[in-house]
Amino acid sequence: MKLFVDVGNTALKWRHRDGDRVIQGGRAHGRDWWTALDEPLAPGADLDTIWIASVAGPEADERIAALVREHTGRSPCFYYSRERDFGVRSCYPEPRRLGVDRWVALVECWQRFGAGIIIDCGSALTIDAVDGEGEFLGGYIVPGLGMLRNALLRDTADVHVERARPRLGLGRSTGECVHNGLLRMSVAFVTDVVVELRERLPDTCKVLVTGGDADELSSAFSFEFLHLPDLVLDGLERVAARQE
Repeated sequence: MKLFVDVGNTALKWRHRDGDRVIQGGRAHGRDWWTALDEPLAPGADLDTIWIASVAGPEADERIAALVREHTGRSPCFYYSRERDFGVRSCYPEPRRLGVDRWVALVECWQRFGAGIIIDCGSALTIDAVDGEGEFLGGYIVPGLGMLRNALLRDTADVHVERARPRLGLGRSTGECVHNGLLRMSVAFVTDVVVELRERLPDTCKVLVTGGDADELSSAFSFEFLHLPDLVLDGLERVAARQE
């Protein structure tokens, strides 16, 4: 059985695969790697291969690798961004500095759909684009909804903000004003970028949405999109398959 792990800045996603079947998967928040890896590395998993795409940094990757070896006796395979792979070419002067989650999402997008726009609604909100020739055109990185809320509330400590379901309308409480305002700001940014990119890419190019806040953010999108919550894991599986 194989294990695929997507290590982000604030969460870890994983899934087991046995042949053509996904056996199970899950998500853990935070950077307590021991706890986060406890379930995917459970003794009964009988893993023969472990593939990891990580943006947690070199020290965290070393810790994660040590935990994997301690649990399984096997060394994990880490995949990092490259100058070119699977038909996609990076525009970064230093390709390794592109987050591997964004890179494998670009690879998966291009292999499945050709030109496309990828919106990752994680702790950071990222938008990336790849054209029909496999050229990574570049992207944007801004704070995600959670990061925006935390920053706003940290600097307005005397203001009580209750939880509210965000929508695009005017708020009628402080909580609604905050949540609705952040949603509207984020949606306006994403929509503006998508409209601009569709002037450079084919009108029929796919817009792919992924990330932990995808449901909340995409509910307000006015354009068509595909919600692919496991886009990064799909891309990791694709690049790993070539090595086997």
